[in-house]
Amino acid sequence: MGPDAAAMASKFSFYSAVLAASVLAPGLCLVTTGVIALLQLRHPDQMWAFVVAQTRDLSTPLAIVVGLNFLSLSFIVGYLFRELSFWLVGLLERIPRFAALDAPELLGRLEAICGRQALDDCLRAHPLLAYYLSSPAPARHGTGRVHGGGHRENRGLLAFEYCKRRLRLESPALAVDNTEAEVNILASCLFPVLFVTAEVIWIGELPVTVDILAAVGSVGAWLGILMSLHRLRRTERIAAVTNLVYSKTVLPPLSPGPAPS
Repeated sequence: MGPDAAAMASKFSFYSAVLAASVLAPGLCLVTTGVIALLQLRHPDQMWAFVVAQTRDLSTPLAIVVGLNFLSLSFIVGYLFRELSFWLVGLLERIPRFAALDAPELLGRLEAICGRQALDDCLRAHPLLAYYLSSPAPARHGTGRVHGGGHRENRGLLAFEYCKRRLRLESPALAVDNTEAEVNILASCLFPVLFVTAEVIWIGELPVTVDILAAVGSVGAWLGILMSLHRLRRTERIAAVTNLVYSKTVLPPLSPGPAPS
């Protein structure tokens, strides 16, 4: 296996693991809680007896088909609810206190972390990054077009995306893919926490004190996850640009194509 094929296989394995952890596993949790809730509505006193009776004589081929359909539904549900989580995070970032870093703030952070000389060298090597960080002032926060992950378009986002892609090409060891994976996994935890807590309170028949503690714990988990997402998304944006400054490898400029005949 050549180096390109090995890199492709490694990237595929990484993103497969991210999808399994941030889409499929939360989706399985959400679909399972939904099925249990429906069974509880239809068979409130004999739910588990009904499940055992319906699955006792299930043939192996049919069980495989049902399992594959269950996994497919879980993937779809997990993906949709992860996008809903990012939409909520995007709404949170419309609040000035939690706003994503824009170009002027990124430039100030970079100069403070890397020094003016290293920053100037990087901007000379990457004129498009210099354009994103220093060209006309962006539109008022919150008015930009929404991108993946709930990000709103501004110069800071464009600089971040540029640096993230350059690092993947030039210096994979400095890429911020691990932080991106952590952000995805954290975002995917929001609705499973909510659904499981609601089901425990509804079906668990636990003392009122336990129900209150579960609700308070769910609220605390949501706040903790949202704050962690805010911190990691800011860290990811700073790290991508900072790591490109520290990267010493620069791809050669694209050569012009042949002149049209």
